[in-house]
Amino acid sequence: MDDQPRLIDLIPMRLSTFAIIFLAGASVVAGLETLYVWMPQLAAMTSDGRVAAFDLDGEGSLAVWFSSMTLALAGAAALVVYSIRRHRIDDYRGHYRIWLWAALCWTVLSVDETASLHEGFKELMSHATGTRVLGDGSIWWVAVYFFVLAAVGTRLFVDMRECWLSCAALLATAACYVLAVATQLGLLLPELGARGVMVEEGAEMIGNLMLLLAMSLHARHVILDAEGLLSQRKPKPAKPDAKRTPSGTVVVHPPHGGLKRPSAWSRPARSPADVDEDEEKEVEDEDGQQEKKASTIERLAAPGNRKLTKAERKALRRKLAKMKAEREGRA
Repeated sequence: MDDQPRLIDLIPMRLSTFAIIFLAGASVVAGLETLYVWMPQLAAMTSDGRVAAFDLDGEGSLAVWFSSMTLALAGAAALVVYSIRRHRIDDYRGHYRIWLWAALCWTVLSVDETASLHEGFKELMSHATGTRVLGDGSIWWVAVYFFVLAAVGTRLFVDMRECWLSCAALLATAACYVLAVATQLGLLLPELGARGVMVEEGAEMIGNLMLLLAMSLHARHVILDAEGLLSQRKPKPAKPDAKRTPSGTVVVHPPHGGLKRPSAWSRPARSPADVDEDEEKEVEDEDGQQEKKASTIERLAAPGNRKLTKAERKALRRKLAKMKAEREGRA
């Protein structure tokens, strides 16, 4: 079992592999568009006069299978990203959960491709409201999809900003979907018939393919990041907030937005007399500490903690006086 591939091993690591996947997918889309163009000639060879598998606008066609498969794979790639991102220790707000929502959205879109859930929703809303609002009523499902996908896509883009390749693929996905919806609503190429269907379905299939690439590219990015194989950006050095006055004193501003208290680093320059007084106080404090130490030494140095004799105390005082004279001489 140790030799079996892991789930993350299914994500390509080479960019050339992604290029091959894109070219293969684009070739499939071009082939399906070509079959749709040839469908009238091929339909003449059948008993019912149609070839449902080549009909881009029909249900159960090869185009529907291609879109459903790419969306399902995009959902699986989003789950891979979620399984890795949730272990990132600096994600304090739990932003990784958006990948679970993304996987759910792509899975629902995959089911919708085969089951035509949006068509049923369109007819339900048209019957409930008594109006189709615009055209054949597709605006009902377009509005719902727009708000849901815009919210999820925007949040994904923020989380994917570290990988510019996946961000570019996600933006290409949004552009293809906008083109497909505009054609569906008749806002673009309203009277081209079969050509309009080709533009709509072709843009949708390319958009699904770009979505798969966006999810897979970011899955590659988070895997490399988790393994420590990405080059880390050096943090920009923070600009010092300290300023020097003409007298040479360093002034540090207090925290903004709080109570302004005088900083210990913003004291004015002292005169020589003040410095001498401070030094004398420091010397006196040191002498007092030395005397305390001497008394402690007297108690601890005597065997059995006995009191020192008069001669021992005189010798200790002479030693302390000598130490004090040496300090004054150095000063």
